[in-house]
Formats: sequence, structure tokens, C-alpha cells
Amino acid sequence: MEKPKNGPPPELKQISDTIWEIPTSYKKGMRVPARIIANEELINSMDAGVFEQITNVATLPGIQKYAYCMPDGHWGF
Repeated sequence: MEKPKNGPPPELKQISDTIWEIPTSYKKGMRVPARIIANEELINSMDAGVFEQITNVATLPGIQKYAYCMPDGHWGF
């Protein structure tokens, strides 16, 4: 399945008003779900690179429970 170039992936699920989750089935090698802390407006304004980066973090050895992205999430450095 091709991932969108902008905005959140279709697999993103809303857990609460400010917690969103990308399941481990999203990307091969994800060890934990990726959780993003943001309201709906922020989620919809995030670049697709944010979702790519946080799901990459979810593949790291030794990660426990969740990979977290804060509301100011952005990709790059």
C-alpha cells in the first residue's frame, strides 16, 4: 500500500482527543505502536515525514510500549 505524501496515513487511529496511534502493522519491523500527542488540527497539518520518522523510531531495538511524537512533531533536524 502506498503511503500518502501529505497528512496522516489512513491507518492512524484516534485513541482520545489528543492521542493518535499508528499500529505495528503499518510498517515492517515496527516493534511497538507509534503514538502522536496532538489535536486534530495539528495532526492534519503534519507533514508525512513526521509519520515516517516516528514509525522508524518504533523499529529501534530495545524500545518499550510506544514510540511517542509530541505536538511540535516535525521531521528532519
